Amino acid sequence: MNPEVDLKVGNLSKIETWITSPTQSDDGWTEIKSFLFLRLTTSDGFEGWGEAFTLPYREIAIEKIIHNLVNTIAKDKNITPHTFRDIVANISDKHRGIDFSAATSAIEMALWDISGKISKQPLANLLSKNPKNSIPIYATNWSNKETQTETIGRRAVKLIEQNFGGVKIYPLQNRSPKEGADFVSYVRNLIGSDTPMMLDLASPDNFNLSYELAPLITPFNPYWYEEPVDGEKTRILADIRSKTNLRIVTGEKQCGLPHFEETLAANAADILNPDIAAVGGILDMKKISELSLKKDVKVSPHCWNSMSIAAAAMLHFCASIENAEMAEIFPEYLTHVMKFSDPGFKIEHGHAILGNEPGLGVSIDTSLLQSFCSDYNEETLGK
Repeated sequence: MNPEVDLKVGNLSKIETWITSPTQSDDGWTEIKSFLFLRLTTSDGFEGWGEAFTLPYREIAIEKIIHNLVNTIAKDKNITPHTFRDIVANISDKHRGIDFSAATSAIEMALWDISGKISKQPLANLLSKNPKNSIPIYATNWSNKETQTETIGRRAVKLIEQNFGGVKIYPLQNRSPKEGADFVSYVRNLIGSDTPMMLDLASPDNFNLSYELAPLITPFNPYWYEEPVDGEKTRILADIRSKTNLRIVTGEKQCGLPHFEETLAANAADILNPDIAAVGGILDMKKISELSLKKDVKVSPHCWNSMSIAAAAMLHFCASIENAEMAEIFPEYLTHVMKFSDPGFKIEHGHAILGNEPGLGVSIDTSLLQSFCSDYNEETLGK
């Protein structure tokens, strides 16, 4: 990180939060989950956007945590992303949890956005002295509606044709290991031998399926083997890594630094994928990257969030670190959020190209956003 950057954002005067309603993607491919957006406004008129990772039935609770935390930091006239991290560390008393960390991730993201706008620099420039502006990306080919091998295979080809640099599929979704291997073989034949193909096992309850599948799919050269077991089961994860020749990915369901320190110490992963909007904050992401670099481990942020605020933060983060892996894009989510936002990046030849706008570089039309929302909450601060 560029150690010189620790800008005071000024007095916070207003907080607004929006929760979008779940809906179907335009093409009927999948369900688009709820997103939770945050906008902070300072007394000087600077605005910062953030986004919290959400799961069903938890959105309102996370929104409440966000408002409580922002009311606390609004009393601090010298708040920065770094001092905010220290404050919430004391508040949490080492009892963080994914929902609390999602809330702090959103707030810190917004503070960084404000810092960039005050300094008139893109976020990546605040995080690194020599950031990249082109980040390799892959498309997640997930559907909770379509499970047919042929249909998913055709979509994988379409995604590659749409300039994504790789594609992720789910071989154990409604399949046995043998069926999963046939599925992987089918998709590999369609997209060619040189296209990165990520496999996500989505933490099967029976992790023995991951052991069984591994040798069956190895001949098809998967780019990585994601969540063969729940990330909390570090010992088993390390064993799977030691017994396969596959690159193991884990971390999307975890938050805070201790888990990632333990995973690295156990040599249990080749790639860590903490969620950019759930891990706790961009500063935690940076620390995880620094620790990973010492172990020659890559970082590929998980981003099961809107492809606007959180995706922009993910891409600026990836642009700022040495050991970034391919970044995750949900194509249907991107199409959806472009109805009310400009995400601040373009997709070209397998890469996301960042613009030069200050902060996150995302613009959102709040009147259009409101039409997609089930909840809006505005609060004046510092009364």
